[in-house]
Amino acid sequence: MRSASPACSLTLAIGLSAMAMPASAADAVGATRIAHWKDDRAAALVLMFDDSCQSDVKNAIPELTKRGFTGTFYINPGSGHFAAQKSAWEKDIPAAGFELANHTMTHKGVKSVAEAEAEIGGCTEAIHQLTPKLPWLRLVSWGQPGVPAEAWTLSKSDLDAQLAKNHLVSRPDFGDHGAMITLKTADDMLKRVDKAIATHIFECIVFHGVGEDWIITPMPIFIEFLDGLAKRSDQVWITNHIPVHQYATERDAATVKPGASSAAKITVTLSCTADPVFYDLPLTLVTTVPESWKACVITQGKRHAQATVTMGTVRYDALPGSDLIVIEPDSTAKKK
Repeated sequence: MRSASPACSLTLAIGLSAMAMPASAADAVGATRIAHWKDDRAAALVLMFDDSCQSDVKNAIPELTKRGFTGTFYINPGSGHFAAQKSAWEKDIPAAGFELANHTMTHKGVKSVAEAEAEIGGCTEAIHQLTPKLPWLRLVSWGQPGVPAEAWTLSKSDLDAQLAKNHLVSRPDFGDHGAMITLKTADDMLKRVDKAIATHIFECIVFHGVGEDWIITPMPIFIEFLDGLAKRSDQVWITNHIPVHQYATERDAATVKPGASSAAKITVTLSCTADPVFYDLPLTLVTTVPESWKACVITQGKRHAQATVTMGTVRYDALPGSDLIVIEPDSTAKKK
């Protein structure tokens, strides 16, 4: 379930999700909708980890990896905590596909524009250096560190300028998302996930220490939560912060239009007004197909995928743009 980095490839999407609905008599062949979340999941969830805690490396990441989960890690590259696990942060964690996010260089606060350049801009620079295979010009998640009021006196306008300059996207306010602060048990966390499923929203839970360090989530609680989350994974898109932001932004700025429809071929166009430099994540589409179709081949430009028809619809990922989406019955399906 670990999310790959944004790619321009057409992605295979097979199976029925929690939100998938059967085609009705009113659904004309070719009728297409944009799924609210990727793979037509009911909700989106991001597991966030603050402060470059050593327990992220020792405890949290191994448990996430066991279950195929991902997470967004808000790092302080100039801190001793980061230095203690430097090799993991520099090599293993980025290579494994976890998202690195900006939490300032040292977590000591910012009082001036000059300090903001060093703390915020410096952290962005460090993240780019740690992830050289990713595009330099891209969005990075931002989480303002919790420090005493007197340690953070940067004005909102100056902060906004820094966020824009560094292409940073603010996560939701810490508010009531904190593990062991507001969400004190695995049940508390899972209830939050269940509410997200019921209301089809994006939810996040922010951890600090896992098993050790500070604001500690005990390992039994963390494991119980992850095991409960695994049981809900067919309903929740467990991903990183920037993909959630990209998907929601593109979805809300996108238009899907059915084209020609016949027993042999369906065409669809997908356009989006969001800047493709930063918003390049495929969207999940669901299209009604003829009753006789059992499987499909979906083509968009040079990208091809196969997908199974479920309850009269086919689900697939497509990239907004000028390339026409062509859906055809899979002539090889009966031979398999």
